[in-house]
Amino acid sequence: MRSWKMYLMNDCTPCSVSGFSGRGPEFRQIADFVRNYKGGALLVHGQTGSGKTDFVHKLAKDMGLEILELNASDMRNKEALLKTAKNAAMQMSLFSDGKIILIDEVDALSGTDRGAVSAIADIIKETKWPIILTANDEMNERVHDLKKKCRFMELPPPTHNEMVGILKEACTKNSVCFEESALQMLARQSDGDVRASLIDLYVASFAGSIKDVSGLSGRMRNRDVSESMKIIFNTSDPQIAVSAFDNTDMQLNDCMMWVEENMPKEYSGVELSAGYDALSKADVFLGRIRRWQHWRFLVYANALLTAGIALSKSSSHRKAGDVKYARSSRPLKYWIMNAKNGKKKAIAEKLAKACHTSKRKALKSMMPYFRLQFSNNPKAISEELKLEEDEAEWITD
Repeated sequence: MRSWKMYLMNDCTPCSVSGFSGRGPEFRQIADFVRNYKGGALLVHGQTGSGKTDFVHKLAKDMGLEILELNASDMRNKEALLKTAKNAAMQMSLFSDGKIILIDEVDALSGTDRGAVSAIADIIKETKWPIILTANDEMNERVHDLKKKCRFMELPPPTHNEMVGILKEACTKNSVCFEESALQMLARQSDGDVRASLIDLYVASFAGSIKDVSGLSGRMRNRDVSESMKIIFNTSDPQIAVSAFDNTDMQLNDCMMWVEENMPKEYSGVELSAGYDALSKADVFLGRIRRWQHWRFLVYANALLTAGIALSKSSSHRKAGDVKYARSSRPLKYWIMNAKNGKKKAIAEKLAKACHTSKRKALKSMMPYFRLQFSNNPKAISEELKLEEDEAEWITD
């Protein structure tokens, strides 16, 4: 019997592009991008195990192209990316008519990976060959930045029938007997993760045949915050709604900002008013947690933020069309406000030093009149206080 290990590593999905029939339109879009390449890059987003990387490898094999795969998590700075990827993007292929450059898991770049996103953007501008980027987390800050520089598409998870077909092919190639119902259950439990379903199949095969898989429970995976929004805004069952944020990797404060930003897209009128009432009460409990450190209140805050808002609507009817949820704009507003206040404080500090007074007094008593004085003689005052150009512009705005 053929080694399961080899099967899982090399043949876990169809042998060629033609085998990816369950999500034909999406895979054709990737193939058309490579065949009719006219510059730029394609960013493919999809959940873990949905077949993003494997399809690109099979596509390169079918088209006779060389593939250079780089994992962004292994190249964490601008220098490393430019050294490897940029050279490959500019050079001809030695063994094929062309090449595909695959940069995998760009969402794995962290905040400490300085210059990595700008390096990828530079490579995209100068490349002669198709560049395909993959990501699991669409809401990741790095993915958000790269979406502005690439064509973007979402790859949905495999359909239930596609998943069952893959499991059947695995059993047939490895001469393992199976029952249809067992494969159906494995496909449901995998939640669209092909890799996870094959690992479960491998474990179940130790019994000699695939019959009883009830002992293999479904995997818990991180839930995308957009999925949490859909649950809250489209269910009327409080037991379902209250678990909406259970598998997210966000703090409840961040979840609250998401709800606040997107509630007007789903609710209106009396429903919107009731939703904001529940949101405000959740905020009260979070405030009490911060003051008193009584974390038991987190249960009430979560219940109001999820079930409370879900029950604010009169029915489970959803607004027509697909609602696109967006991250809160409040952090950006805070950043802009802090940047403006930062310049104001820097000017007040220089003014206080020149006038031999405190920074607080300069902010409170002198700054209101300083603009008028500055407008009369901006050059002399700028030189005396040694103001930067952007600080002088802030005073005159």
